[in-house]
Amino acid sequence: MTIAVVITTHGHAAKALLATAEMIIGEQDNVRCVDFVPGENGEVLAGKIRAAAAELDTSAGLLLLVDLWGGTPFNASSGIAHDDANTEVVTGVNVPMLVSVLMEREDITALPELTALAQREGADGVKSLKTQAAAKAAPAAAPSTATPAASQETFDENDPEVQRLRAEASAKASDGPHMSFGLWRIDDRLIHGQVATSWAKAVKCDAIFAISDEVANDPLRSKLLLQVAPAHLQSYVITVDKAIKVWHNPMYADRKVLWLVTKPGDIVRLIEGGVDIKQVNVGGMTHREGSKLISQAVAVDADDVAAFKRLHEMGVKMTLQQLATSPAEDVMPKLANVKF
Repeated sequence: MTIAVVITTHGHAAKALLATAEMIIGEQDNVRCVDFVPGENGEVLAGKIRAAAAELDTSAGLLLLVDLWGGTPFNASSGIAHDDANTEVVTGVNVPMLVSVLMEREDITALPELTALAQREGADGVKSLKTQAAAKAAPAAAPSTATPAASQETFDENDPEVQRLRAEASAKASDGPHMSFGLWRIDDRLIHGQVATSWAKAVKCDAIFAISDEVANDPLRSKLLLQVAPAHLQSYVITVDKAIKVWHNPMYADRKVLWLVTKPGDIVRLIEGGVDIKQVNVGGMTHREGSKLISQAVAVDADDVAAFKRLHEMGVKMTLQQLATSPAEDVMPKLANVKF
């Protein structure tokens, strides 16, 4: 069983935090929320926390996440943890901390290790936009010896080193091995919370490629996407044509990649460019004027429907699945009654 989690905050923030986390990673088990509202004291709150914990399986441990050090939720939780070696308290609960704790407790079974992760992820999740941008733009202390694909966020086709490596790879095999695709996903938000957490972990990828001609040619949008990408994964924003070139280049054959596109028409273009795609996850397509919903998160227009039908003719399996933990549904029956 996973380590049990109880979230306690002033007011009703605990429920909102859990709802936000579940929007990103799906519904969670073995977790409860406790509100501390006006008129209650520490003794009453401690009783509510104990009652919440009693509803959970705490055999693997109990992690109490609270908002403020020294606040009543902290004091009440500390009294409970003081008498139980298998219970710990972490303050400063935020969305990054909660998402990481709920996801990683599937693999982390030791309470001290999960506690350390909560502290680390909670702190790492606090960033400022301009400070992060300045840090990424700062020159490295020494020239990198890594290949450009591993050390840069974009591919510089005019870089002599890139050209040399491409030439060597082409000489080894004109139709050599291609990179391993962890997942093809249609999601018009490209890199965001659900992708950075739920899908990246499920796929166990070492890189994320966001493919969009529009976004790749918009420096600001590309920059913002790369800033929200997981720090431990190499992430790129490239055009459809560039993605085709990358797939055909044996130099990248050892990469396991999470590929993201914004629309089914780009999947058609990729296949026509020689990319071998057998299955596509359809996760999110925002409602636009003239589009029609086929699921809670997917809206299609006439061009999208035509592209999905073309992919079906190509033998591509397409499933609707917003989160890695959600059940997968066949796309084609959802399109049967869509008329434009």
